[in-house]
Amino acid sequence: MHRWSQLVSLVFALSGFVLSLWPRTEGENNFSPAIRLRRFPLFWAGLALLLYVAVQGLNPAWSYRQNADCWWLEPVSHLTWLPTGVQAPFARSNPWSALVIFASLWLLVCSVWTGFTRRRSYRQLFTVLVGNGFLLALLGVLQQLTDAKQIFWSYLPSNGSFIASFIYRNHAGPYLNLMVSLAVGLSCWHFNRPQRRHGKTNLAVAMFLVFAAVFVGIMVIFSYSRASIGVLVAFTLCLAVALAVRRFWGQAGQSRRRQDVILLCVAVGAFFAVCFVSFRADKVWQRFASIATDPINSTGFRSIGRQAAGEMLRDHWLYGWGAGCFRHGFPLYAQKYPLIYYSERGTLRYWEHVHDDLLEFPIELGVVGLIPLVAAFGFYIWQIVRLKFWRNGVSFSLVVGCALVACNACLDFVFQNPAVLLTWCVLFVAAVRWIELDQPGSGRLVARFSRSGRSPADDKNTTAQPRQLPGGLTAFSRRPQRLIP
Repeated sequence: MHRWSQLVSLVFALSGFVLSLWPRTEGENNFSPAIRLRRFPLFWAGLALLLYVAVQGLNPAWSYRQNADCWWLEPVSHLTWLPTGVQAPFARSNPWSALVIFASLWLLVCSVWTGFTRRRSYRQLFTVLVGNGFLLALLGVLQQLTDAKQIFWSYLPSNGSFIASFIYRNHAGPYLNLMVSLAVGLSCWHFNRPQRRHGKTNLAVAMFLVFAAVFVGIMVIFSYSRASIGVLVAFTLCLAVALAVRRFWGQAGQSRRRQDVILLCVAVGAFFAVCFVSFRADKVWQRFASIATDPINSTGFRSIGRQAAGEMLRDHWLYGWGAGCFRHGFPLYAQKYPLIYYSERGTLRYWEHVHDDLLEFPIELGVVGLIPLVAAFGFYIWQIVRLKFWRNGVSFSLVVGCALVACNACLDFVFQNPAVLLTWCVLFVAAVRWIELDQPGSGRLVARFSRSGRSPADDKNTTAQPRQLPGGLTAFSRRPQRLIP
């Protein structure tokens, strides 16, 4: 929300990007991150988006003006055949402030894709993220127990409905839901380790991750975000159905099925426990009851806002209004619908975002600006389907969690929070890489380009089985195999 925090995020993302490009050695082979980065479709798609937003900032069609009483927009001369934006203060949001967020996102995703080449690296990243989500949920619980009025008991936010370190509860809910899906996926991986390594189940770690998922899920309930609670319930149902279909109609043995029945019972029990907590919490019940008692104040004003935003999109559908410029152009159309400003006890609403990210991004970027992003994400959606993500517990959990949070973005401005946007994109990309790396014998893959020099097959007493990966990579398994004379 604050520009200083976004600038700090940009500095960290740039530092990580530089470190990820540092040349290094994988085993006995040299690894060139720069070559790998050039084969990453999101690298080029993100670069095209950054250049597009920069053009919007350099070619403003409107200029923001204000005095002591009000603000307004004045048209300015511009090149009509190029994307345009609004010339506005950086602190209030303009294409340059949006460029800071998109640059952080681009650098972070490229760093993760280039810097993490092993499954262990992703597992450690996932563990850190789950730990962070657990600590945030614990912070939220302590705030509620102490009836805290300030974040960290020291910072007074602009919004009184904060959760943990999130100023807005409808942003805390989606982030915590992503952590729930990640914790569930990791617990499935630890639970299924015997099938892969012929060892013992790391039951302690798996059960702790289940506990973390339930604890964070309860914090989602007490965020009082109706859409987030709905996402949590939908994710739990998807998990229960997936476990039932995979295990009861699978090829597992009787002993394995008994363990799966226990896991399924725990999942369903956690689901009903969360539902029980939901209905026992008076404030949660009031939030859902308000939809029936006063639908206009609860959801009606958002529907009217989408109508005004739809007109805004139709007028500038090709190039958009400019990244970060929705709030400046929306009053020109919202004045036709005064009800959305006075929809709750006569109070005045100020619209910085329409409550629909899948509508706001086209409004700001236009069709041209969305082409590289839609093409890149469409390619990776096809990849995860081709790789059959539903056969992998971690990837299935991440894909379902990301898809449900994307559905949540249709009801609120979820992705306008950089923490949610960056985490969602990293988990989506990590889900693709996890499927590739979590194959039998690929825990220590050395990914190399086919035009590179010496391959792992040249190592003594080692047999390398080449396998094609997306993006022009060839993977060789470095696991030594016994030679039979």
